[in-house]
Amino acid sequence: MKWLLILFIGGLFVSCAQQKPNLENEKNKIIKNWSDWEAKAKAGDPAYYWTDDAVIMGPGAPTIKGKEAFLKMFSAMSKNPGFKMTWDKEPSEIEVSTDGQMAYLFAKNQVIITDSTGAVKSGTNQALQVWKKDKEGNWKAAVSVMYPDEPMK
Repeated sequence: MKWLLILFIGGLFVSCAQQKPNLENEKNKIIKNWSDWEAKAKAGDPAYYWTDDAVIMGPGAPTIKGKEAFLKMFSAMSKNPGFKMTWDKEPSEIEVSTDGQMAYLFAKNQVIITDSTGAVKSGTNQALQVWKKDKEGNWKAAVSVMYPDEPMK
């Protein structure tokens, strides 16, 4: 019984002494991924920073579920010679959970398209993204919800 009490107290000390994550460091890891994303896309892996079960919701578009669906959508968009999407250099805000396993961020993107008449249109979206760590501890985007900040003109 005495050994059981000692093990319990020892376990309690170990669990209380677990190191809390450095949230600023975790934010910086997400910013690094954010900054690296365009290069990954140009190198042929636009889904690199998405989770396998990612969900992407945008204005006037069907909900995209999973990397395969994202890659299909990305391929179709890339074939439109007038399509271009740019994102803020950095998110405007990032909040990381106290356990360092999930985060959300806010950012904007600009979309430029050429419609069927050849007219070039552009608009700006606000985006909310939810990020989480994968099994290896790397940050990946799991959810992206975009809504118009400035409608297409």
